[in-house]
Amino acid sequence: MTDLKTLDTVIAMVIVLLVLSLVVQSIQSVVKKFFKLKSRSILDSLNDLFAYIDSNTLVSKTPAELVEKIKDEFQKLGRVSFLMKRPMVESISKADLIKILVKVESPSLAVEVEKWFDTVMQGFEERYTRHMKSVAICVSIVVVCLLNANFFQVYHNISTNDVLRNAVLQKRDLVQQQLNQAPSINPAEDQTAELKAELTQLQKTLDEAPGLGLKPISPSQVYDFAGGQGVWNGIPLSNRLAHGIKVLFGLSIMVMLLSVGAPFWQDALESLFGIKNLLRKKSDTKNVEDQSGQP
Repeated sequence: MTDLKTLDTVIAMVIVLLVLSLVVQSIQSVVKKFFKLKSRSILDSLNDLFAYIDSNTLVSKTPAELVEKIKDEFQKLGRVSFLMKRPMVESISKADLIKILVKVESPSLAVEVEKWFDTVMQGFEERYTRHMKSVAICVSIVVVCLLNANFFQVYHNISTNDVLRNAVLQKRDLVQQQLNQAPSINPAEDQTAELKAELTQLQKTLDEAPGLGLKPISPSQVYDFAGGQGVWNGIPLSNRLAHGIKVLFGLSIMVMLLSVGAPFWQDALESLFGIKNLLRKKSDTKNVEDQSGQP
């Protein structure tokens, strides 16, 4: 029984991490679309590609001019965003690029590009992954600070409050529903409305499980803490600093955990539920053996 209670505490904590990770993922998607991070990385990689093969010896245009030409051709083909009508260069493939270069420039340039495309695009994937990891960390910092999501406080609240722990456990189906709906969003469309709705639903999930400790810090609380007023009146500066360091440490842990990503916590949640089912079966089997008196 104690094992199941401890496991339920861990599962509830993972559900909270998963929900917060989905919030981070939703905001990250909006940031990616708004700043066109993938398109920019693709265009930078194409610029590097043309510069590497010394395109000036093959055509009269500079690498930057070739990139602009490719963007124009994508727009003519109708491969643009749903609302903003901007070229969706992130969907470019080797075949697309070769056809465009043969049409607007020279076959010799297309041949050279075909040789080096895969090598340069591998560099693009690494660059884009690093960019998105940095964005995820920045968004995680913002979310954690706004919600005051202190890892130690959240874990303490869940582990000491049976009602809260059960309320969080009951949110698993809703979280799973959000995960199932996420792939259905069409990347070719403007995602702002869908992501806003998803973000609102996920935040509602947290709000419906009160007591987690996810309450933003008000300016007055910061002022009282710094000035030793209010609830901090009479508390020595050394004690306030120790508390502040502990809070920052808890927030930092939460940031690191959220930056891992929602897929990781989804897999962890499924594994934990699998372990819980095994423990239940083992406990039921033992109870039956005890009641029957058989070994």
